Amino acid sequence: MAQHDMNIANQGFPAFRSDLNNALSAIQTTHSGTSRPTGAVAGQIWLDTTSATSPTLKYYDGADDISLATIDHSANTVNWLDSNVSVTGLTTTATGTVITLSDTANTSTVNLIIDNQKEVRFRETTANGTNYIGLKAPASVSADLTFTLPATDGTNGQALVTNGSGVLSFTTISTSLTTPLTVVGDATAGSEIRLPEDTDNGSNYVAIKAPNTLASNLTLTLPSADGTSGQVLQTNGSGVLSFAGVSASAGQVIQVVTATDSTRRTTTSTSFVTASNTLSATITPSSTLNKIFVVMHSTCRVAVGDAGYDGRHNIFTIYRGATNLGDSTHGLSSNMSFGNRIFPLSMTILDSPNTTSATTYEVRMRTNLSDNTMAINDNGANDSASCKASITLFEIKG
Repeated sequence: MAQHDMNIANQGFPAFRSDLNNALSAIQTTHSGTSRPTGAVAGQIWLDTTSATSPTLKYYDGADDISLATIDHSANTVNWLDSNVSVTGLTTTATGTVITLSDTANTSTVNLIIDNQKEVRFRETTANGTNYIGLKAPASVSADLTFTLPATDGTNGQALVTNGSGVLSFTTISTSLTTPLTVVGDATAGSEIRLPEDTDNGSNYVAIKAPNTLASNLTLTLPSADGTSGQVLQTNGSGVLSFAGVSASAGQVIQVVTATDSTRRTTTSTSFVTASNTLSATITPSSTLNKIFVVMHSTCRVAVGDAGYDGRHNIFTIYRGATNLGDSTHGLSSNMSFGNRIFPLSMTILDSPNTTSATTYEVRMRTNLSDNTMAINDNGANDSASCKASITLFEIKG
């Protein structure tokens, strides 16, 4: 291997012969060396031997060297660099790692190897854009795996299945279940679809299955969209399901709200008062047309008076907010005292609040004489042991 400036000077014969032999040697070894030959001119090709086992073939353009290819002495191959190389029907751009097949008769007798989980991409029609479907290997494969495609196309609706050894074929998939379809867990009796909880929480599941007996086939079609909060799943009678609000007929109960109180409450007031917040419940009607049926029950007692009739009255009523639903004088219920006796107390009323806002119903009471102490939730011993008052609100469809 040698280099020469390719300039033969005027000189004596022995020196001329030696100079000529050196020039011919440089040509014969493609001007091999670790740097560009002295006196190189534009268009000169030389071999950079910086790497002894993989030298680089370079082209001098008069200003810079362009690397054309590396010659791999070990593999006996040439690896082209920095430019496109065209072969009939095949174009490769080394820097872009792209292979473009343009000929209609391209064939290969060797395996096409795509390293490092790169993809084979199939693009849509150019007129529609540049989206593609890509195929690539998993990030890790425990052993070589080859999929062999079927020799013929399948029929409409068939699926591509494997025989467990990489041989693929088109097969009709049966939609009939003879054993339970289980996502997690062992199959048990009955044809079920099981949806398990998160495995971190255990192995319980929710199962869906058919009745034991069916008169005929039944298909339930699910809604195409989710409903709104509080809606229920209903059928049209032909198996088509949809979300809808809860429907009720006039007079039916839509919702029930109840509250209880076990504290002894007293008052000496001659005006209707709550007696230290006796008892209340709040309900939100779903329609202004609906009614609220109020039911209240407790015990009451007059704490003073003699054993005979003394004209003392315990008067009770129910308020909706600030509105008295009973008579302003007699309320909804009253008891005449007979010397510290206990009386049962019950009140009912059907109200039309004409609102869809939260509405509070409250028990209030008064006495007709200011020296009279009256109580509810009283067991006769001035306490509330074993006593419990209740108020229940029923929303009735209007």
